[in-house]
Amino acid sequence: MHARQLPILPVIAWALALLGCFEPPEVDLIGPTVIAASLPGPRSVELSVTPELVVEFSEAIDPASIHAGSVALIPWDELSSCARTPVCPKGSCERGTCQEWPLTVTKRAAIDRGSFAGDEGVALIYELGEGAAGPDTRLHIRPRRPLAGHRRHRLIVGAAVRDRSGAPLVDDYGQIAGWQRDFVTAGRGSGGPEPRLVAPAPGQHAVPTNVARIDTEFWPPIPIPSAAATLLLEPEQAGAVVELIDPQACPGWVPGTCLRWRPAHELEPDHRYRLAGGSLVDRHGRPALLPAEQHETWFALGSGPDLQAPQPRVTAQMRGRCLGLWVEVGESVAAVVRVGQAEGQAIIHRAGWIGLAVTEELEPTHALAWSLELTDLADNHAVVEGQLEAGASFDPALPRLDLTEILANPLASGNHAEFVELRAGPAGAELAGVYISDLSPADIREAWFNGKLIGDALPAVALEPNEVAVVVPAGYATHVGEDPRPPPSTRLLVVGASIGVSGLKNVGEPVTLWKQTDHGPTAISTYSNTIKTDAKAHKGRSVVAGHDGCDLPDRWRSHPFGRSTPGSLP
Repeated sequence: MHARQLPILPVIAWALALLGCFEPPEVDLIGPTVIAASLPGPRSVELSVTPELVVEFSEAIDPASIHAGSVALIPWDELSSCARTPVCPKGSCERGTCQEWPLTVTKRAAIDRGSFAGDEGVALIYELGEGAAGPDTRLHIRPRRPLAGHRRHRLIVGAAVRDRSGAPLVDDYGQIAGWQRDFVTAGRGSGGPEPRLVAPAPGQHAVPTNVARIDTEFWPPIPIPSAAATLLLEPEQAGAVVELIDPQACPGWVPGTCLRWRPAHELEPDHRYRLAGGSLVDRHGRPALLPAEQHETWFALGSGPDLQAPQPRVTAQMRGRCLGLWVEVGESVAAVVRVGQAEGQAIIHRAGWIGLAVTEELEPTHALAWSLELTDLADNHAVVEGQLEAGASFDPALPRLDLTEILANPLASGNHAEFVELRAGPAGAELAGVYISDLSPADIREAWFNGKLIGDALPAVALEPNEVAVVVPAGYATHVGEDPRPPPSTRLLVVGASIGVSGLKNVGEPVTLWKQTDHGPTAISTYSNTIKTDAKAHKGRSVVAGHDGCDLPDRWRSHPFGRSTPGSLP
């Protein structure tokens, strides 16, 4: 028998009808695009150092394609200062610093391949969730700790990021390409308080296990906290986190810039600790953070407690109308110096200066009594007392003058833009007979004993109480050059062709205001050249004095604005 054969045409018709019951499969060959982001333009500025970055995709993303190898946040390298000009030889000028993109072409390409493994990137937290285009279309990116302040960063979403079908990221033209945006962070603390160590000093070793206080510095300043506020100390090795409790204002600091804490219990010997956030909040209610990596500081514990009082060696001297004490103690101590009812405070790490201005009107031969109290990290105390003669600077024939600002390395060539700023005392000052020299008081006295009078005589004018005047060389022009000029109302004291002897060296020189008295050449105010100013970054930047007129190393500093301000106190 033969098998029955079906007609061919009906079979074909039946097969076609059957296929019509199923939809043909759809193949996604178009990759996802970035349709929106929290960084609107190619470069954003003043972002918090703890930003939450959001990227919206056109379709669902494969979560497995989001990782440190394909999505990276790269900080730019800092180079030289551009505080006085926006022009940089390389990179771009960001908040006064030239900054350069650090990645090579090869490393940048690795992000598009999803294989980036460089140390240049910031550790990130990724969260993929529902966005405007549906589930898994919105990517939240957060740094694990605060970023560096005033720093340019680049966020890169590499082409290795793909959709659920495996199609890679594309641009608006359908070409396979990564996506990137730049931003510049605001200052430190813009995301919440980032504490820094003051005492123990950053990197200090052999801190006693019975350390009684931890001093921490903050910027911007924070409110004085409640007694229940805490900071945390985190050990580098395995171990329990230690709470810092009972916050108090650090003596001698501007309110809100430093807090003193007590560890809740004794620390572990031979461990390293760092500050790691806490319940302390700033003025906006934001809690303390683990500091940015660039600001992180550790200190290391020794093997046991410290039960011995500090044993200092102290050298006392008068610097004009200021008492200065050089203290060698071999450990970190909180120091308080007292003269009568006046006192000065400082933290000394192993060795350093502490001093204060003596405001009393004394005879030069008056015996000035002083006392110095030292407290170490374990709360052990020591007191040193002494006295010394007030000195010739208290001669009533001397006017009251303070050096306040000095520019030794101006932007202009030569010495025609150099200046020395001074301020009269509360009763004004007669300048007749006052000299300015670029020598120390000891060198001036030696020259005088050898029959030489070294220096420039100031014009014989009278300054009003607290008036600020500027000493300038002949040829000083108030209307030309790149260096700032004094306000028109400022009194200029012209001293021949130079300031002192032959102009100030770019590296800086001592400066002394002095007058001849019965004691010989007598210093009125001095600057001991504690800050070298010949570096390229210091060109056009002056040095400024502290408020009390004392010539001590901790009083003088480079101008906080990165320039000079003749005739205007910073």
